[in-house]
Amino acid sequence: MGKFFIFFISFLIEFPIVSTIFIYMFLKLFLKHNKRKLLLFTLDLTTILYISSFYFMLNMFFPTATGWILINLLLIILFISIILQWKAKRDIRFFKLIKGFWRISFILFFILHCITLLTGLTLSISEYTA
Repeated sequence: MGKFFIFFISFLIEFPIVSTIFIYMFLKLFLKHNKRKLLLFTLDLTTILYISSFYFMLNMFFPTATGWILINLLLIILFISIILQWKAKRDIRFFKLIKGFWRISFILFFILHCITLLTGLTLSISEYTA
């Protein structure tokens, strides 16, 4: 049972796009009427999968310490979220700040995941043919 749980978690992290589809389909059973809420809740749940997937893929390319890159990216996103909320409202609301930070993180790490995936495929194909 423990090995299955470990396999399941590693599958979710290694294939976050497939995981996003599965989580969306699972949550669709409970949130049938509100599609926007369903989509946002799915994206909120899968953000951590994209962050961890990017981290592990980055470790494959650069085996040295890459955690600082992840921490710096998250801090930059947090600062951007704070500045955007301050410019818009002249007041910082913590819950909205965290929500905006989490959604911007999803967008950034989804894009970074796709870029690192394509880079890894390109490098693997070029090593195979060379």
